[in-house]
Amino acid sequence: MVGTVRLTMDMLISAVASDLVSRFISYLVHKSEKQHTTTEQDLERLKSVLLRIYTIVEEAEARQIRTRGMILQLKDLMEGMFLGYYVLDSFQFQSVEEEGVDEDHQVSRKRLRFSTCTRRSTSLLSLGTESTPVLKNVIESLETKICDVRELVMLLTSCPRLPQQPYATYLFMEKSMFGRHVEKEQVIDFILHDDQNLAVLPIIGPHRIGKRTLVHHACQDERVRGRFLNIVFFHGDDLGNISLMPSSSRKYLCIVEFSWEVDMEAWKIFRSSMKKAAISGSKVIIIGRTDEIAKWGTTPAIRLNRLSPEMYWYYFKALSFGSMNPDDHPKLASLGMQLATELQGSFLGANILGHILRGNPSAEIWSRFLMSLRRMSRKRLSIFEEHPPEKNHPSHTAEVAFMNYRGCMLYDLREAGHFQSDIPRLTPAGVELEGKIPCDLGFDVLVWRSQIPPFCNYTATFLQPKPRRIVRRKKNPLAVSIT
Repeated sequence: MVGTVRLTMDMLISAVASDLVSRFISYLVHKSEKQHTTTEQDLERLKSVLLRIYTIVEEAEARQIRTRGMILQLKDLMEGMFLGYYVLDSFQFQSVEEEGVDEDHQVSRKRLRFSTCTRRSTSLLSLGTESTPVLKNVIESLETKICDVRELVMLLTSCPRLPQQPYATYLFMEKSMFGRHVEKEQVIDFILHDDQNLAVLPIIGPHRIGKRTLVHHACQDERVRGRFLNIVFFHGDDLGNISLMPSSSRKYLCIVEFSWEVDMEAWKIFRSSMKKAAISGSKVIIIGRTDEIAKWGTTPAIRLNRLSPEMYWYYFKALSFGSMNPDDHPKLASLGMQLATELQGSFLGANILGHILRGNPSAEIWSRFLMSLRRMSRKRLSIFEEHPPEKNHPSHTAEVAFMNYRGCMLYDLREAGHFQSDIPRLTPAGVELEGKIPCDLGFDVLVWRSQIPPFCNYTATFLQPKPRRIVRRKKNPLAVSIT
């Protein structure tokens, strides 16, 4: 009896071992087949994987997700999707990009930077045949991400649907905050958390990185509106003149924005008045560019950084192409990738320039903007080498200042409030219809109107400079060349 059991166990172990060996051999064969595929086959495989991911992301964006774990999973999946599209476009448009490359940028265009799916460090994507292993690694990483979000896909069915969004991607992006979903939930969590004492959250980031936009979106959430009836916005310069009405039942949510300089004494006075006037549970959010405000917080600061190159290209591509398919316009797509690099992650630059490019799908116009941005970058670089900027000083090369548009110099980019009365009506599209523009005549133009809170308007001055006269001297026929 014992011998029979041992024989059966030996047979079972042998069968399991045989099955494991068989599976291992199949795995090696399958892996070997994948390693010997061509670049074209890998690109088709990448397109298929991206389509599956895009379907999941599209469904998730149509749902109201409030679970932090699901939001983090979705963010990781979307970062992989942005990287995948960036790699795909880099391979598809590289040959077009190399045509007509000037000497100054011949070296820089041979390689494109992108972050790997598996770590935050920056890698180099070579544009030759050697990049096939990198392409395979990206595909395998994306396939792993799809497997990892199976639970997310199942949980999405329990999330309520949001109101129907515009079908066109660029219309959706123009009317929604892009790439800040995790930070928005962090702000909402801070606001809704029960605190006995006055709680302060610092939000730090460069100029025009989206700090106010983030806070406005968080304050518009129905959960925040239901908790706070008194939401007030202050500017840091006005803190010393603010007097809050004391109340035994009034709970405040105050947002204070510091443009640059921080007045410590004014902040102390304001914080003291808040403690006296408001009941427990009141909150303060301070917005600024310097690390100095971080020490005022009762909770760790939220720091906003520029989007990764992959995320920014996805955003800029949607705004600049609109309803056009970039695959049908490879020359424009190549120029678009180069423009996105020059814009250096600027939201404002993407919206201003994207709107102009969408209305002018011409390679000549796109090339003109690219050359203008590059000249401006070189000029800035030479200036900063002689006069380095202060620490945390904002850089706005990307924000279309001093850019050539229809022969005009576009400068003095400035922000106007939503309710400001002297906002110009003329837009860049209107400049196209004006015909010939007189020389040395400066006029203000509304270059972009934001469609999301806080609904800022951005104006600039257009100026048509006088054409430079080129004096050509005639050669002296009596001149004798001496050798």
